[in-house]
Amino acid sequence: MTYRKTWFDYVLWAAYAGLCVALLAYVGKHIYVFYVGTSLAKLGTFLPFPLILCLYSGIRLSAQAIRKKRYLSAHTSGMAESFVISISFVFGLILRIREGLYEAVPSFEPGEYYEMAVVRAGADSPALSHGLSDLFVRCLRVVFSFLGNSMTAAMLFQIFLQMLILLFAYLAVRIAAGRFAACTVLLLLAFSDAVIRKMYVIDPECMLLAVMLAGLCLVLGFVRAALSGSGGFGSLPGAVFLGIVLGVLCYLECGMAVLFLFLAGLFTGKLGADTGRKRMIGSLFLVLAGSLAGFLCAIGIDASFSGVSFYQGLMSWTLPYLNFRMGARIFSVIGMDHLFFALIFLPASFLGLVFIQGDREQDFTLWLLPCVLLAPVFVMDFSVVGFGGVVLFFWCVMAALGLKNTVFGGQAEVLREKIEEINAAAAPIPAAAPVAAGAIPGSPAAVSEEKPRFIENPLPLPKKHVKREMDYDYDVTEADMHYQVEVAEGDEFDF
Repeated sequence: MTYRKTWFDYVLWAAYAGLCVALLAYVGKHIYVFYVGTSLAKLGTFLPFPLILCLYSGIRLSAQAIRKKRYLSAHTSGMAESFVISISFVFGLILRIREGLYEAVPSFEPGEYYEMAVVRAGADSPALSHGLSDLFVRCLRVVFSFLGNSMTAAMLFQIFLQMLILLFAYLAVRIAAGRFAACTVLLLLAFSDAVIRKMYVIDPECMLLAVMLAGLCLVLGFVRAALSGSGGFGSLPGAVFLGIVLGVLCYLECGMAVLFLFLAGLFTGKLGADTGRKRMIGSLFLVLAGSLAGFLCAIGIDASFSGVSFYQGLMSWTLPYLNFRMGARIFSVIGMDHLFFALIFLPASFLGLVFIQGDREQDFTLWLLPCVLLAPVFVMDFSVVGFGGVVLFFWCVMAALGLKNTVFGGQAEVLREKIEEINAAAAPIPAAAPVAAGAIPGSPAAVSEEKPRFIENPLPLPKKHVKREMDYDYDVTEADMHYQVEVAEGDEFDF
């Protein structure tokens, strides 16, 4: 999906460019210290920026040169997409099983969520005030009831959640940004150690990312259907359903409110033939009303099961978010994976250059605001279960979009150059030479000086019609030219 550029996008671009500079300077300094040494450590802060210019120019020019000579058919693109999906899911699953069951289990340390989920005879753990944490414990308890209380069962549950993350991440990016960006994000999430390492800790962070991506698929699918005006999920009942789902997700984790930011695509996206902005306003109103109803219903159902009033249930829901613990996660997202995050931040920074050189329509404007708002998680994370996986996903998407716009950008320039090459290669039409002075038109001297201007028609031309007069060899006299037969009166010749 593409979106038109607005004045607010320039504000977001300035904030996004500043974040890219800060993040690149941070990882550049730590990479220089780790691989070179502490001497002249500040030099590593400035090294990524000339690297960005060189990589961006080299990739863009090389891609344009290749696209001038080679054309990638839809069949080839589909086959490449299927290959990437197969590689990511098959080998990603094998890698997680190997890492989780053969390396993580021997050194596994059960945490508080594991202890709360253990099935004990005659004992039942009380419900947690945080909705997503309570859902995670209940799901893990169901797994333990079938597979037994074991570290292997907990690890298999984490592997299952990570495979759901891959599936929903691919579908969400495929809807919003196309197959190239979706395949790039899928590869990054399938084989990056920063994502695989999250399954070693038994906590709801993987479930948070999986549930959020499932909600993102619904939001982006609704936005695309509403803009096209095709009905179905993009209709007004679909807006009410989406709002109820978003309200329940916000009950599970208030950070799910970031999904509402993607509804801005209703006003910045390209409209179909049968849609209008008034319809988009109505759809947004129904989504917001449905989300409020879904959130209040979820609070009411929780309060009724807990045997408390609605107000007490609402206060119990807000309690985990008001408790700012001293043990906040500081620089927990990047950790020691400076090289991996440098490989993400570099192509993500290409969007700063693409935005300047781009047209009035972009395919990444919808992702700018969530990335800017969630960027502080890189420094300090105060969330209940951790938003590290969420912010990692968003910046993987920005890296994929930066690489996509660099490789496939400049379509108008490539098309213009192809037209110029075709015009230059085509032979010009010879003009008619002037008739020699003193030559009579139609004479051999004049004919020899003239050149044909057009190619002779190879098809046979129709012959000219000549009027033909009809005649007969036998002449009839005027006296015999009588064809009326006289009928006597009373002659009943009909009978």
